[in-house]
Amino acid sequence: MSSQRWDAQGGAHEELLDELLRLVRQGEAASLEELSRRSFVSEFYLSRLLKRRLGFPLRDFLSAVKVDRSISRIVAGDSVTQAGVDSGYESPSSFSRMFLKHTGVGPARFRAQLRDLAQLLRDLQYSGARWRGFYRTFSVEDHRHEYPLTIRVVGASAGSTLFVAVHSDVLIRAEPVLGVALHGVDEVLVDAIPDGTYYVMVVEVPCDRGLGRYFRMAENRRALARVPVTFPLSQPQEVTLELREILANDPPITVNLPHLLREGLRRSALEWFRS
Repeated sequence: MSSQRWDAQGGAHEELLDELLRLVRQGEAASLEELSRRSFVSEFYLSRLLKRRLGFPLRDFLSAVKVDRSISRIVAGDSVTQAGVDSGYESPSSFSRMFLKHTGVGPARFRAQLRDLAQLLRDLQYSGARWRGFYRTFSVEDHRHEYPLTIRVVGASAGSTLFVAVHSDVLIRAEPVLGVALHGVDEVLVDAIPDGTYYVMVVEVPCDRGLGRYFRMAENRRALARVPVTFPLSQPQEVTLELREILANDPPITVNLPHLLREGLRRSALEWFRS
């Protein structure tokens, strides 16, 4: 990538920034230093450009991509130790700490629960029913709102499950403020959530006889509303999310979605709908 591809004002075209982000996702670059060397832009300035493009710091993107790579190795059958080494972690303790921070569970527990959690979601997907499940980090009764937010998802494939998240950052670590699993249903009404500013996003999880699509989201369609919503609302509001393939500047999705579904079921029952 030559210096001529950056404009005279020192700015960068979005596609060139995305090219750098793709290098990180593909494992061809793993640090700001490497990206700076490839782009002929100072680390300080490039860090600012990439933060603007991502919506969060580059270091968080690098960390999430690294965890995502380790998830792929564990799902493929690697031991926890081998997954950590292959993903570039210097020690088992640093691997376990970052894995827990991003997924919500430690790597050994994650590996041990893979098949049971996948089967839980698979059974619900093959039940033939329409359902909706919630994962909340707050008390509903303490955070009711007069005006609701309607979230509508467009373009879901038949038989897939939609995981909607409402969170204070575009990059979610461990758990969202509000998570909703939708199957055979394409919208949800949010009328309870703590006051604050939130981003709305969704990822589609298709039925899978294997494990990969349930735990590693890189190949799953998704959508992210980059314009946040602030509660309390002054009037009812709608957000429409149209499913698409992953973009280079999308935040990596490392949350253990089947785990959150199970935890949500322990707190409240699914809502079932007649076909």
